[in-house]
Amino acid sequence: MIRPFVVGLVAMALALPLPALAQSADLRAQVEKMDQAWEKAYNAGDAAAVTALYTKDAKVMAPGAEPASGTKAIQALFEGAVAQGVKNTLTQEDVVGFGDYALETGKYVATSADGKHLDHGSFMTLLKKVDGGWKIHRDTWNSSMPQK
Repeated sequence: MIRPFVVGLVAMALALPLPALAQSADLRAQVEKMDQAWEKAYNAGDAAAVTALYTKDAKVMAPGAEPASGTKAIQALFEGAVAQGVKNTLTQEDVVGFGDYALETGKYVATSADGKHLDHGSFMTLLKKVDGGWKIHRDTWNSSMPQK
């Protein structure tokens, strides 16, 4: 009698992580799609399209700048950056979901329009589910290059 009970518990324990893993893989894919949209818009020099990926009450905390809060301030921040012709490549490292939020960490590489390496480092992005899709709610990054 105990053996079937134990076998049943083991089977349940093995089955439980599978939906969580599937959800995690799906979440990672959704966030990766967001990264690709951000990278495409940024590298095309389209600050309005980049800004559209953020919540209306988002905050961007860029190195060496005061935090930009809200749509107008975030678009102004990105207009200045894309006007310089900087290109960014993002690499997702980890995504953790919790309810209507997801936290992503990753790395970035920034290059000039002619391909010269400008910067590289890590980023952390908090995404929020809005109207059934993900939007960036908080965004920050840090350079790994030595300060000049």
